[in-house]
Amino acid sequence: MTPVAITGLGVVSALGTGVAPFWEGLVAGRSGVAPIARFPVPAGTLGAEVPVLDARTFVRSPVGRRIDRLSLLALAACRLALVDAGLGPEAIDPTRTGLGIGTALGNLSETGPFLERVHAGRSANPLVFPNMVMNAALSYASIELGVTGPSALLTEQEASGEAAIAWGAQLVASGAVDVCLAGAADELAPLRHQVLHEAGLLPRTPGRPFDPAADGAVPGEGAAVLVLESLAHARVRGVRVYARLAPHPGFGVPAPVHGWPRDPAPIADGLRALAADVDAVVAAASGTPEVDGVEAAALVRAFAGRAVAVTAPRGAIGDFGAAGALGVATAALMVAHGVVPPTVGATVAPPGLDVVVGSARRLSVRTVLVNGLARGGACRPLRVAAVA
Repeated sequence: MTPVAITGLGVVSALGTGVAPFWEGLVAGRSGVAPIARFPVPAGTLGAEVPVLDARTFVRSPVGRRIDRLSLLALAACRLALVDAGLGPEAIDPTRTGLGIGTALGNLSETGPFLERVHAGRSANPLVFPNMVMNAALSYASIELGVTGPSALLTEQEASGEAAIAWGAQLVASGAVDVCLAGAADELAPLRHQVLHEAGLLPRTPGRPFDPAADGAVPGEGAAVLVLESLAHARVRGVRVYARLAPHPGFGVPAPVHGWPRDPAPIADGLRALAADVDAVVAAASGTPEVDGVEAAALVRAFAGRAVAVTAPRGAIGDFGAAGALGVATAALMVAHGVVPPTVGATVAPPGLDVVVGSARRLSVRTVLVNGLARGGACRPLRVAAVA
């Protein structure tokens, strides 16, 4: 298989838009969690909101004038990633460029109000309907960027980001494309908060990954897209390579259909084959104690007592289906800079797990394991490694 290089990163997060504010915020231990301001919620309701984006900065075509917010997050991440990789429209062959976008929930901001009107027997704007399909973000990005190669919308709940990036890496590794943009986006929306509130799942405090006393994961939003290309293609272009990405198909473990895995042993068994030479882990932990506890136990078993630095970005950016894509971007930056960011909100570490807390840690990071977990037992681990 062709070695896959990460040459561009586009990040839209609660810590800021662009690689620099995202990475600087993570390393400094800043949190993007604050009371929600964009839409009405009970006072003090927490979320990790993305700062306002100017659509005119990222939308170029007439079709894009009707773009929804979720699609704008994804498109912004795509454009930022292409600039970061030194790829302009004239520098890519659209037929040899792939596009993979993941999302867990799609466009909830418009879907909720639209369906409320329909169910109430009132007229709803038909121009909104195309934005409600799950692949709207993929379609907008494809049209705006002129990409005509293989494309796919991937949705795998909390592991949607990892699933899309794994698909893109496999596409490049197989030689089917020269370049692939792969990542994911999800948004905060009133409907999501209403459901979480009625289910009693909205936390009262900022997320505290791996803390058994935490009261839940704080909902977040954002997008991250990676430019993936063969290492040979990147070297011909003479561009910076953040890291290599090894495609992995993922695996499944026993779990309730809409619930989390409860037994760490099968997760550990699946991760053990990927654990060799790993220096650090980007964990999926977000502040839900029963889920974080299973992950912690699985990591301890997989590494069999070997000290590996662990960080969990969801403490800073919130928990959402696309968060894993920001996790892969974090791993690439860890390899490139030799720094492991602290886990924002974490004050304790599970026994046997070296969670980085308080301040960032300088470390020669050669290989990072990104651990993707989702309801239903889907496991989407990825290895991000330095270029030899």
